[in-house]
Amino acid sequence: MMWELVLLAVLFAASLKDGIFIGIGKRGPVFLPLDRHVIITGPTRSGKTSLAKKIIKRAGLPALVLDWHGEYGGLRVDARLLKISIENFDKKLLAEILGLALNLNEPSVYFLYRAIRQRRLAALRDIVAALEDFLVTTRSEVEMKAAIARRLEYILDVFEGGRIPLEKLFTTKKTVAVDLSRLRLYEEKVLIALFVLASLYNHLFEKGVAKRPERLLVVDEAQNIMKRGDVVRYLVFESAKYGLRVVLVSNEMPPQDLLVHGTHIITQPHYTYNLKVKRSAVLRNNEAEELWTM
Repeated sequence: MMWELVLLAVLFAASLKDGIFIGIGKRGPVFLPLDRHVIITGPTRSGKTSLAKKIIKRAGLPALVLDWHGEYGGLRVDARLLKISIENFDKKLLAEILGLALNLNEPSVYFLYRAIRQRRLAALRDIVAALEDFLVTTRSEVEMKAAIARRLEYILDVFEGGRIPLEKLFTTKKTVAVDLSRLRLYEEKVLIALFVLASLYNHLFEKGVAKRPERLLVVDEAQNIMKRGDVVRYLVFESAKYGLRVVLVSNEMPPQDLLVHGTHIITQPHYTYNLKVKRSAVLRNNEAEELWTM
């Protein structure tokens, strides 16, 4: 028992200096530095969620979790209860987020931007009103306007009953899991996740540049938002300078630029990943360190 306590004390002291203890490799304990974002990749039931939970617990930082399936602990908030304000959103960013969530093509995103760019918006219902008031002159614009409004109407219900301001989740020192599992539509989950990411970025931007990691954002089933376009990766990359470390948990390989600028953890090799590792591994700076235990 005594040696176990000594080992834990040594690992804790090393963690403060070298990062978070995540497993044992052939050269001894393996630590995860938080100087960049983290990508956890592996097939279903390979331990991705368990590892993410360990990182949250051992990092000692406030964490916000986008919980796709309702698997994470901590203080839980039903996503349907969130009150999301879009009043301070850049209109171009807002149009891009809605376009990504609703799978709009580029002409439709630009049309949406034209409809909202001069309007004061506080809630999604205001976007629908802006579309209704926007004058169109051609049949194609009439059809585009109707199609966008119809897709918006499908997801409005989830935003109507919110009473917990999203910004409150950004100031707590506890781990908070936003439970997306009770949302009925895939588009609702994606839109909530994108709004949380963009809102958190805006919040941190207002605080200014940070010298060290100050908060974690854990994105479960991250493949559902990372493949949505450059604007998402921009928010992830830029957030690092403001003290946010994003932990992306995915069963698919993320885009190459994320792998280059992040620390990549493979919980279990799979032939589709095209990586020359035979067991769990940490990949960083083009080097792989295999893990015997995690």
